[in-house]
Amino acid sequence: MSMLITAILVASLFAPSISLGQLSLEPEQTRHHTANNTTDEAATQALLSNLNTSNPIEVTGIMDDQGRVHLVWIENGTSPMLQYALISTNGVDSVLIANTLVGQSNYTEVSSPSMVLDSDNNAHIVWAITDVEILYSILDPSEDDQDGSTGDVYNMTLTSEYIIADGTGIRNDPDIAVDSNDAMHIVWVDTYDPQGLYFGTPLIYYKMVAMNSTGGVEVVINNTLVTPALGYKGNPAVSIGVNNTVIVVWEDTRGSLIEYVGLLDTSGSMTAEWEDMCAVFYGGNLTSGEYFQGVKPLLESASITVLETLYALSGQMAHASGHKNCEDGYAAGGNGTAGPRTDYLGQIPTDNSGGIRALTEVVYNESALSIPTDWGYYSEMWGPGSTWACTSWRDYSSMTPGNPPSSADHSWNPNATKLIIPVSDEGPYGGSGNGYQAQEADDNQSIREAHDACVNAGIIPIPIAGTTSYGANTIWANDTHVRSHMMDLAQCNGNFTGLADRTCDGLTTATKDAGGEMFLYPSDNMANFEGDFESGYLTNGWGSSSSSDTWSVEAADNGLVYSQANLCDIGGTTGNPSFYSVSCNYTHPAGETVDLTVNVDNWASEFSMDVILPDGTVASFNSSSVYNQYSGVLVSFTGAGNYTIFLNDTYGDGGTSVSADYTYVSATNPSSTPISGSYSAQSGAITHGEGTNLEFTGVLANGTVSFSYNVSSEAGYDFLKFYLDGIQLAQWSGSQSGNFSTPVSLGQHTLKWTYAKDGSVSSGNDAAWIDDVIIPVANYTDEVNALVQSIIALTTSSGSTETYLSVLDPYSMINNPRSTWSLGDPGHGVDSETGEYVEDTGPSVDYVWQDGIGWSTIGHLVIVNDTRLTNGHGWSVSPEVNSDDNGNVHVVWVDGRSEEHSRTAPSQLHYMQLDLSRAGPFDGEVDGLDLSTVSVVSDSLVPGSDMTWGANPRVDFDNDGSVHVTWFESSPDAADGEGVVELRWTRITTPQLDQNGQLPLGQSLDEAYGVINTRIIAQSTSNLMGVFGDGISSGSQPIVNFDWPNRDIVWTTPECEESETVTEDQWDVCMWSENVYQMDLEPAESQEEEITLYPGEATTVNLILRGITVPGGSDIVIADSSEVPLNWFFDIGFSGNYQPTTTLVEGINSDLDLFLRAPSLRDVNQDQSFEVTVSVTSSTMEQATTDTTVFVNLVNEGDWDDDDMDGIPDWDDDCQFGDTDWTSNFQFDHDSDGCRDSTEDMDDDNDGLLDSEDSCPSGVIGEYLDADADGCDDLTEDPDTDGDGVENHLDQCPNGAQYWADFAEDHDGDGCRDGDEDNNDDNDPFEDSEDECPKGEVGWSDPVFDNDQDGCHDLSEDRDDDNDGVPDGNDLCPQGMTLWFSEPSGDFDNDGCHDLVEDADDDNDGVPDEIDSCLMGLSNWKSTLITDWDSDGCHDEMEDADDDNDGILDHADLCKRSTPIGPGVDLDVDGCNDETEDFDLDNDGVETRSDNCEDDPTSVWVSTTSNDADQDGCVDIEDWDDDNDGVPDPIDDCPSTQFLTVDMDQDGCMDDTEDDDDDNDGVPDNRDRCPTGIMNWNSDRSTDIDGDGCMDSVEDDSVPNALLSTISGSSFATLMVASSSILLIAAAVMARSRSSPMRRFSDGTWEVESNMFQGDNPSLTSAEEKEQGIRNLSDMGYSFEAAKAILENAQMAREDERRKR
Repeated sequence: MSMLITAILVASLFAPSISLGQLSLEPEQTRHHTANNTTDEAATQALLSNLNTSNPIEVTGIMDDQGRVHLVWIENGTSPMLQYALISTNGVDSVLIANTLVGQSNYTEVSSPSMVLDSDNNAHIVWAITDVEILYSILDPSEDDQDGSTGDVYNMTLTSEYIIADGTGIRNDPDIAVDSNDAMHIVWVDTYDPQGLYFGTPLIYYKMVAMNSTGGVEVVINNTLVTPALGYKGNPAVSIGVNNTVIVVWEDTRGSLIEYVGLLDTSGSMTAEWEDMCAVFYGGNLTSGEYFQGVKPLLESASITVLETLYALSGQMAHASGHKNCEDGYAAGGNGTAGPRTDYLGQIPTDNSGGIRALTEVVYNESALSIPTDWGYYSEMWGPGSTWACTSWRDYSSMTPGNPPSSADHSWNPNATKLIIPVSDEGPYGGSGNGYQAQEADDNQSIREAHDACVNAGIIPIPIAGTTSYGANTIWANDTHVRSHMMDLAQCNGNFTGLADRTCDGLTTATKDAGGEMFLYPSDNMANFEGDFESGYLTNGWGSSSSSDTWSVEAADNGLVYSQANLCDIGGTTGNPSFYSVSCNYTHPAGETVDLTVNVDNWASEFSMDVILPDGTVASFNSSSVYNQYSGVLVSFTGAGNYTIFLNDTYGDGGTSVSADYTYVSATNPSSTPISGSYSAQSGAITHGEGTNLEFTGVLANGTVSFSYNVSSEAGYDFLKFYLDGIQLAQWSGSQSGNFSTPVSLGQHTLKWTYAKDGSVSSGNDAAWIDDVIIPVANYTDEVNALVQSIIALTTSSGSTETYLSVLDPYSMINNPRSTWSLGDPGHGVDSETGEYVEDTGPSVDYVWQDGIGWSTIGHLVIVNDTRLTNGHGWSVSPEVNSDDNGNVHVVWVDGRSEEHSRTAPSQLHYMQLDLSRAGPFDGEVDGLDLSTVSVVSDSLVPGSDMTWGANPRVDFDNDGSVHVTWFESSPDAADGEGVVELRWTRITTPQLDQNGQLPLGQSLDEAYGVINTRIIAQSTSNLMGVFGDGISSGSQPIVNFDWPNRDIVWTTPECEESETVTEDQWDVCMWSENVYQMDLEPAESQEEEITLYPGEATTVNLILRGITVPGGSDIVIADSSEVPLNWFFDIGFSGNYQPTTTLVEGINSDLDLFLRAPSLRDVNQDQSFEVTVSVTSSTMEQATTDTTVFVNLVNEGDWDDDDMDGIPDWDDDCQFGDTDWTSNFQFDHDSDGCRDSTEDMDDDNDGLLDSEDSCPSGVIGEYLDADADGCDDLTEDPDTDGDGVENHLDQCPNGAQYWADFAEDHDGDGCRDGDEDNNDDNDPFEDSEDECPKGEVGWSDPVFDNDQDGCHDLSEDRDDDNDGVPDGNDLCPQGMTLWFSEPSGDFDNDGCHDLVEDADDDNDGVPDEIDSCLMGLSNWKSTLITDWDSDGCHDEMEDADDDNDGILDHADLCKRSTPIGPGVDLDVDGCNDETEDFDLDNDGVETRSDNCEDDPTSVWVSTTSNDADQDGCVDIEDWDDDNDGVPDPIDDCPSTQFLTVDMDQDGCMDDTEDDDDDNDGVPDNRDRCPTGIMNWNSDRSTDIDGDGCMDSVEDDSVPNALLSTISGSSFATLMVASSSILLIAAAVMARSRSSPMRRFSDGTWEVESNMFQGDNPSLTSAEEKEQGIRNLSDMGYSFEAAKAILENAQMAREDERRKR
């Protein structure tokens, strides 16, 4: 409940506090009319007689430096549109660009356009999509032809709908200013608060953008919070100050005074409400468990003074005394013993709380009503309690403060904005129970009385509806009826029961909106919200209203229209026709079900039917399938294909029929319902011009609202519209369906769906449906938070506003950025620890320490922080700011009069002037400026603001130092009884400066300036710029242009000159003009404005300068004139002596002379007409000027084309200005050149020779030849006219050069000098320019002698007959193709034969091109077996990568020059022909002759000693004898032995090095007396009794022991064995070398020997040396075993040798 009360408190602040009725104030001074049926009608003209718009609102405009007016306005139709137009101020209806759309045409609501012009006169426009977006567009009017039609939007629009701000929050009221760099500075109002610090209250934001070279927009400073403070902020205005600083002013409720009166139900069901309402007001723990600071402390911390008194209805104090949260208020109110106070709160700062007091008497039926203490009936009298509270301020006799019938009244603070907050959960008069019991007569009457009392008193009611114990499960629940009463109180009587917004037309007190808002106390009722309508009726939270029928819940109809298609129809009634069998065939369409409908007569026994299906099977039916009079679908088929039906009748009289049919959807209408499920909500049945609404009001959490819709209506005229909190977000028309969603924030919201029809025509189902409505229903905690937020928002916005100012320095921050800021970032930050917004405040330039940079300069954005300019209890609204060239800041605003406290109360225009230069260095500190140090004109009333309301002021300046204020004044009851609005203009000038040349500080307006003149410019009983006379409305500012001495004011109105003939929807654009320095220049009385002169003639033009209005009575003026044509002389001056200046005296005339002398005939040759503009300009004010135009004509009495009148036109007259007393003829002018022969012409026949040197002075005239320059015509007199020795009849150049024969050449003797006359010196068929031998053989002509046509005779002159650049001696085609030049691209081998046409061997290698693989290869070489093995025309060393053309490139070819040439059998792809040259067919490194394994020629395996120990070409893992010793590996005791020499026992081990038992008798050789004796026997006592290794039976007897001892013990055998081993190893190496033809190894003998005999010591003395020797031999390719054996055998040999020594 406490949250609800808080919300009500806030809501009340939005409502006006007083009804103005017929209030009118007496004028304070005489009115000086200047236009509209006043004394100076001529000053006003209609620029545009009709703006061609039906409902223009918020018209704004600018007059540019060309005197054109740029207009922007909102065409407020069904789809509001922003329009632009450009009109000229020269004449009426001089439209340059007609109505032109800005942005789109599908906006739901548009507001607050603002416009500026940059230095190129581009129009920069900002506006709001109301509450949703701030948009920005740039138009270039110069891109249109300006012919008066609609603008060329595509080319004019440089930027369209650039989004300045959007997203979460509500934003409006943009303003824009342009700086000297053409950058744009935009401010607006926005509730965007991502940190959630300011409870949804509006804030001021700023953004700086610039236009790039392509017309696009670049962000310089992004969206920046200017006012991080709690409280309402509105109507910002922006201007540019000195050094491109940005000055922002706005409305702000900081400093306002609010007074609440709470009227709390004290019945037993209000426990929780009381606890929470005390927490809301004073602070404490809510019933939800959350702690709340309290509205009163919170607002007081934001500089808003809050006065409050809570009244316990019937005086029941149990709740107040029992709750901890209420204890402070309970104590302040006298601990339950005190009633209403006798004096009002706020008279001293500490007396600001009335506490909780008992209310035991209220007002009902204009009488006092006692409400004694109880727990129910009297404790719920919130309706009469509201009446009592409001009449306590203004009673029934309109007395203020009021004196209602009650014995004790509430004492209101007269200066506060006043709100009442009734809180209850039952009916307004005594509770009244639930349901219709809350709608009894006394309930209705008490609410009507309370509403009217509050409207008359100007007190805002903010009722809070508690929650009953009964809940709100249906529309008949008590909650709806109670809340309906509260809606009637907060708005006006709706004449229906429900929560829908009321329609309040304001025509009577009862129908006037009280300006309040109803809030719901937090509950869980919304948990039962039903948005799918499946219960079949509108349930909790839904409300419906209409001018006729209301919305309802409708059942299903999917909207599909079906039609039937017949495929087959045979048979009929009995005898019609008669048949035994009939058939038909049809095609069954895919995806359809075909029904066979059968009709049978009374003889079902005669029926049968067969159906042949698409797959050939037959479906048969007979009499058992039907019965008499059967009629129905016998069978249905679904498969597509061809069907044949045979219908049979055994009797033959027919009587049966069959029809094959299917149905299909022929049309789809919007489903009437449901969109889903069984039910949807449908609009009511309305007629033309009506509307029907469905609403939901409740507290929502942060989230998304979504729903489905369907509409079937007249497209473009009848709409389903969706509103959120009164703002239209979408609309649909025609036949449409779909889904819609929109985000919502925490708080109480109203969702509304309206189906509205225009005045005619219905289409479709003429209805709309919605379904599946999903809303983020708030839980209890959310609802409490939303209530608190709403109360704070309402409270702060309802308080009176003051005017605030801030100054920003964006360029300082841009030019000196801190290290953490970059272009395009916002100008504010967020404290990472506290989450609070941080403004960038400080001086323009600061010297600070920056991490990573050190000491450096940074710029700050906010250099003057929020400064409060006004201080009073009246409302200060609509501030406007401007800065003059000296940096003075001028602020104007509309200020409420002190006797009334409401935004709509009577108001006056106020003015203030600040000289910021006196503030010292700006520091951006939070407390702002000290006005006493900068205010040169303090808060002052503008004289002449004396009607009921002032509106829409603006302040401007002139170049004469004047300050101009223009605004509108209006009154509801002018002298003639009609409402009237006036456009007024105040000129402020003549500052009263002190001895320092400054305005003193702290003066009022009339003290600071000597001249303050207010004039009425226009008056209307309709409206001016949207401002009406019957009350405050938004409207727009006047359009002005103050450019001394010219003053222009432009405005819109239905008609500039009011008459009785104003047409419907007429909107005129009007302009008032004035010139304050008037002088007039005109011709003297006898002076013609047009003069005519003859060549050489002069005249003086006499002009009169009249001083009509001259400031100060006199002024020095300067005369000047425009330029005159060439060769004219002019001079201008005053007083006959042509002085350029004079003193102009008001009322006195001055003579001004213009002297003109025309040029002579020598300087001009035609008539001339031109204008001379003579101007006079003030020497003190260059803007003051006047001029006149003199028209001048120059004519000739004679003929301009014959100046000397001799009959010869000037253009043929060589003596144009010669003798004038003769006429040219053959006798006097032999050559007709216009020169008299006897006196003027020195060359009578005009042949170029003076008569004194002319042998024929009167000879031929005209075209003649005189090559010898004797003056006689060569054609008639001279036989050799050129004197070259060749007579004319033989001379090919008879008229050529003269007398050249002695020093010039004529090669062919034709009389033409070769150097310059003869173009064919050798007289051959070719002119010299084409002749390579111009002085060649003479007299030949047959072209057969010149193959290349170069003019050189082939036989005698030409060394290159085909002219290909190859001398004939080197040219293999000397008489070949011509017209080409031998170069590599055409003659690769430079043989003189064109490669494509003549040359069969382009590279001259002896290989014809057709078989040459290197056609354009190396040239001029010969293909032989040495240079080109495969004869393919490619040089083997230079070009051919495959010399033998076997497909194997040379670098991979082991046989580069294979035989035969070309591909052969080469299974191992090594480039060697297997049949003729490949010695290793599998390329494994083992020659074929030694290779035992060549079955896989493509194997990549290569034999090495590690994988093929015996080098036999077989990999060891597959080789049955790895060491190739003939002993299979399974029985080989030494399978890896190589180079096996002696193996007596065939065990695979070499006896000398490996086998310890050579004869394999079991006796080691070192003990065997017969080591090489009998093989493979076993020595034991039976065979070798003495164990000496000699078989007793064979060896011991046949071989003497002494000999055996000698052989076995001698080193001879060992040496032989070792020697044999070495020889065998060497042989193996050599064999290995021979088997690998590709490998090349050295002999290796030296290396082996060097490893066998190292150093001087012939033996290996250490293991290390032995190991090194093994490594060395291994590096040479020996296996470890072989290397070891070699070294051991060598050592044994050395030891034997040493023993021998």
